[in-house]
Amino acid sequence: MTWTDERVSELSRLWAAGYSASAIGRMLGVSKNAVVGKAHRMRLEARPSPIRRDQRAPMHRRVPMPTRPSMEERPVVAAPPPPPPRWTVRRNADGPSCLWPIGDPGEADFHFCGAQSVEGKPYCPEHCARAYISRIRAEDRAA
Repeated sequence: MTWTDERVSELSRLWAAGYSASAIGRMLGVSKNAVVGKAHRMRLEARPSPIRRDQRAPMHRRVPMPTRPSMEERPVVAAPPPPPPRWTVRRNADGPSCLWPIGDPGEADFHFCGAQSVEGKPYCPEHCARAYISRIRAEDRAA
């Protein structure tokens, strides 16, 4: 949107006539914010806020918060011990084990595969074949 000389003079005229920024925007086919921004850049006279405060309205006072006991007054409570793990990981003596989940995590017999994992991967060769799709396999399927 460009501000032509005609639009600028119309903005000045409507602003001086007392139209609101949203009304001027509707008349010129631009947003209210575009009108406010251009009026600001043109250094047109600032408008008073349309929000009127009722001077008779009672002021709300904040209720003071009750004071909290200091650190010395608070009872010392020991943190509960961490819960035991719900799932077991079968460990390999040879190194890292496969972390492929087997079963439903909500069931008691849920566990991880536990077979020897491939170096640099969290899964054994069988589960790596299922988890990772190589570019060659993907291209074979597309053909």
